[in-house]
Amino acid sequence: MEIHEVFTDLGRQNDRESRAKVLLDNDSLALRTLMRLNFDKTIKLNLSDEIEYKPAPRHEVYTTINSQTKNYARLVDIKRTKERGDDIFKGILESLDPREAKILNAAKNKKLFVRGLSRKLAIKVWGDRIFN
Repeated sequence: MEIHEVFTDLGRQNDRESRAKVLLDNDSLALRTLMRLNFDKTIKLNLSDEIEYKPAPRHEVYTTINSQTKNYARLVDIKRTKERGDDIFKGILESLDPREAKILNAAKNKKLFVRGLSRKLAIKVWGDRIFN
């Protein structure tokens, strides 16, 4: 299941236990990384707050957040200029399904709002191990 589908399913759940089950059933490095990007205040990406990008056209073959997760490490490099980091991140966003690009961009800005998703729920599911 893609990340946007996981979040849609999560939003349909009515109690904390079923929300936790959705996250656990769809556990992946990409999902845990999004939780850290969004909820961990110690993670600082070397990126501008607002990055202009063009969503990928409809009916195009998209990459997924799952496949792009390995590229995030390049965004933390403090030796790289912010402009170069922005270019890398823009390329990632423009290759994603527009729904997933929106999710990743919101998580980068620590403004990912999904019905039923909270730091408390993420800690319940994964424990403190994903939040240094």
